[in-house]
Parts: sequence; C-alpha cells; structure tokens
Amino acid sequence: MSKVAIVFITIAVLILLSFGKYISVKNTLVAKNEVVKTAWSQVDIVLQRRADLIPNLVETVKGYAKQEQTVFGDIAKARTQLLSAGTPEQKISANAELDKSLFRLLTLVENYTTFTCSNFPTASLRRASDLNRTPPILRQPKAHVRSRR
Repeated sequence: MSKVAIVFITIAVLILLSFGKYISVKNTLVAKNEVVKTAWSQVDIVLQRRADLIPNLVETVKGYAKQEQTVFGDIAKARTQLLSAGTPEQKISANAELDKSLFRLLTLVENYTTFTCSNFPTASLRRASDLNRTPPILRQPKAHVRSRR
C-alpha cells in the first residue's frame, strides 16, 4: 500500500471515530434531558394533586371558621399562583407560599376545638395532613434529577 492510501484510511478512521463519539454524546444528552422532563412532570403531578384537594378542604373548614377569611383568601391566592406558575422556580416559590398558607389553616383547625366533634369529617383532617406533608420529590427536585444520571 502506498503512503497516500495509509494516510487516507487513517483520516477516514479518525473521522468515523469522531462521528461515533458525537452520536454517543448526543444520545446521552437526549436521554438525560428526558429524565429531567420526567422528573419535572412528576413534580407537576404532585403540585396539581395538592392544588386540586384544597378547594374541598377549604369549603369544609369554612363552615366552622367563618371569621378567618384572611386565611382562606391567602390559600386561594397561593393556589392560583401555583396553578399559574410557568417556570420551575416560580412553581417552587408558589408551593412554598401554599405550604405557609396551609400551615396557618392547620393551625386554625387545631385551635378550634369544635373541629374535633363527630360531625367534622375525619377524611378532611386526613387530607389536610396529607397536604401538609411535602413529597420527597418536592423537597429537592434538583437532587432527584441529579440522582437519575
């Protein structure tokens, strides 16, 4: 074989190896991007579930604490912010505001002894405590995404 043929074959092999590496890196990045999208989708599902449970809880508690309208207004405002949030940062901050409002509501529930009477639905209290528990994926969404690498 001539030197020209050896140089040509070497260059062709290097080009093929470079192209293969490019394809490999691109596929890895696409796969990681899909993992991130899936993780944020799970966050959205959890936040939507929490937001959907709030109106029923608020309506139940309203009957027992009509004088605490500011708490209910704050919850409605926080829920609206959560549902209208576009970016992950906005969703995280809106969820934090919702947590604060729900904490005040749960404090209100604990302060009224009439809530423990038999006609208050225990399912509502159970839902309230479920709403107050932050799912693990919401505590550290970035760490969850990083662990999926």
